[in-house]
Amino acid sequence: MESPDHQRSMTSQLDDIRTAIDEIDEEIVALIWRRERLVRLAGPLKDNDAEVKAPGRVEEVLEHVRATAEAQDGDPTVVEATYRAMIDAFMDYELKVRHEAETQAKLDAFSRS
Repeated sequence: MESPDHQRSMTSQLDDIRTAIDEIDEEIVALIWRRERLVRLAGPLKDNDAEVKAPGRVEEVLEHVRATAEAQDGDPTVVEATYRAMIDAFMDYELKVRHEAETQAKLDAFSRS
Protein backbone atom coordinates (compact mmCIF):
# COMPACT_ATOMS: atom_id res chain seq x y z
CA MET A 1 0.00 0.00 0.00
CA GLU A 2 1.31 3.44 -0.91
CA SER A 3 1.90 5.97 1.82
CA PRO A 4 -0.11 9.20 1.92
CA ASP A 5 3.12 11.15 1.29
CA HIS A 6 3.79 9.12 -1.86
CA GLN A 7 0.24 9.69 -3.09
CA ARG A 8 0.57 13.46 -2.45
CA SER A 9 3.87 13.47 -4.32
CA MET A 10 2.30 11.71 -7.30
CA THR A 11 -0.65 14.12 -7.25
CA SER A 12 1.75 17.08 -7.14
CA GLN A 13 3.71 15.69 -10.09
CA LEU A 14 0.51 15.13 -12.04
CA ASP A 15 -0.60 18.69 -11.30
CA ASP A 16 2.76 19.99 -12.55
CA ILE A 17 2.45 17.93 -15.73
CA ARG A 18 -1.09 19.19 -16.32
CA THR A 19 0.04 22.78 -15.84
CA ALA A 20 2.84 22.25 -18.38
CA ILE A 21 0.36 20.70 -20.83
CA ASP A 22 -1.97 23.70 -20.39
CA GLU A 23 0.91 26.04 -21.20
CA ILE A 24 1.79 24.04 -24.32
CA ASP A 25 -1.87 24.05 -25.38
CA GLU A 26 -1.89 27.84 -25.18
CA GLU A 27 1.17 27.95 -27.47
CA ILE A 28 -0.47 25.50 -29.88
CA VAL A 29 -3.66 27.59 -30.02
CA ALA A 30 -1.60 30.70 -30.82
CA LEU A 31 0.11 28.81 -33.67
CA ILE A 32 -3.22 27.50 -34.95
CA TRP A 33 -4.50 31.09 -34.98
CA ARG A 34 -1.45 32.13 -37.06
CA ARG A 35 -2.16 29.27 -39.46
CA GLU A 36 -5.83 30.26 -39.64
CA ARG A 37 -4.95 33.81 -40.69
CA LEU A 38 -2.77 32.45 -43.50
CA VAL A 39 -5.49 30.05 -44.62
CA ARG A 40 -7.95 32.95 -44.66
CA LEU A 41 -5.59 34.80 -47.01
CA ALA A 42 -4.94 31.76 -49.23
CA GLY A 43 -8.58 30.70 -49.72
CA PRO A 44 -9.65 33.53 -52.01
CA LEU A 45 -6.46 33.15 -54.10
CA LYS A 46 -7.46 29.67 -55.24
CA ASP A 47 -9.60 29.25 -58.34
CA ASN A 48 -11.65 26.26 -57.27
CA ASP A 49 -12.36 23.73 -54.54
CA ALA A 50 -9.92 21.23 -56.04
CA GLU A 51 -7.08 23.68 -55.40
CA VAL A 52 -8.17 23.89 -51.76
CA LYS A 53 -8.34 20.11 -51.36
CA ALA A 54 -4.99 19.58 -53.14
CA PRO A 55 -4.33 15.94 -52.14
CA GLY A 56 -0.73 16.17 -53.37
CA ARG A 57 -0.06 19.11 -51.06
CA VAL A 58 -1.72 17.29 -48.17
CA GLU A 59 0.63 14.35 -48.67
CA GLU A 60 3.64 16.71 -48.82
CA VAL A 61 2.63 18.25 -45.49
CA LEU A 62 2.07 14.85 -43.89
CA GLU A 63 5.43 13.54 -45.10
CA HIS A 64 7.13 16.67 -43.78
CA VAL A 65 5.56 16.51 -40.31
CA ARG A 66 6.18 12.76 -40.01
CA ALA A 67 9.85 13.30 -40.84
CA THR A 68 10.01 16.21 -38.40
CA ALA A 69 8.49 14.05 -35.65
CA GLU A 70 10.95 11.23 -36.36
CA ALA A 71 13.89 13.66 -36.26
CA GLN A 72 12.75 14.78 -32.81
CA ASP A 73 12.16 11.21 -31.57
CA GLY A 74 8.42 11.87 -31.58
CA ASP A 75 5.75 9.41 -32.62
CA PRO A 76 5.07 10.09 -36.32
CA THR A 77 1.74 8.24 -36.12
CA VAL A 78 0.43 10.62 -33.46
CA VAL A 79 1.71 13.63 -35.40
CA GLU A 80 0.16 12.42 -38.65
CA ALA A 81 -3.22 11.74 -37.01
CA THR A 82 -3.16 15.18 -35.40
CA TYR A 83 -2.26 16.85 -38.68
CA ARG A 84 -4.91 14.92 -40.62
CA ALA A 85 -7.56 16.24 -38.24
CA MET A 86 -6.13 19.76 -38.41
CA ILE A 87 -5.86 19.70 -42.21
CA ASP A 88 -9.47 18.51 -42.52
CA ALA A 89 -10.66 21.32 -40.24
CA PHE A 90 -8.61 23.94 -42.09
CA MET A 91 -9.75 22.62 -45.46
CA ASP A 92 -13.39 23.03 -44.41
CA TYR A 93 -12.58 26.51 -43.13
CA GLU A 94 -10.73 27.48 -46.31
CA LEU A 95 -13.60 26.25 -48.50
CA LYS A 96 -16.00 28.34 -46.42
CA VAL A 97 -13.78 31.43 -46.72
CA ARG A 98 -13.36 30.92 -50.46
CA HIS A 99 -17.10 30.49 -51.00
CA GLU A 100 -17.84 33.58 -48.91
CA ALA A 101 -15.36 35.58 -50.99
CA GLU A 102 -16.96 34.31 -54.22
CA THR A 103 -20.42 35.23 -52.97
CA GLN A 104 -19.25 38.69 -51.91
CA ALA A 105 -17.61 39.24 -55.31
CA LYS A 106 -20.86 38.32 -57.04
CA LEU A 107 -22.84 40.67 -54.79
CA ASP A 108 -20.34 43.45 -55.45
CA ALA A 109 -20.56 42.88 -59.20
CA PHE A 110 -24.38 42.85 -59.01
CA SER A 111 -24.50 46.08 -57.01
CA ARG A 112 -22.24 47.79 -59.57
CA SER A 113 -24.48 46.77 -62.49
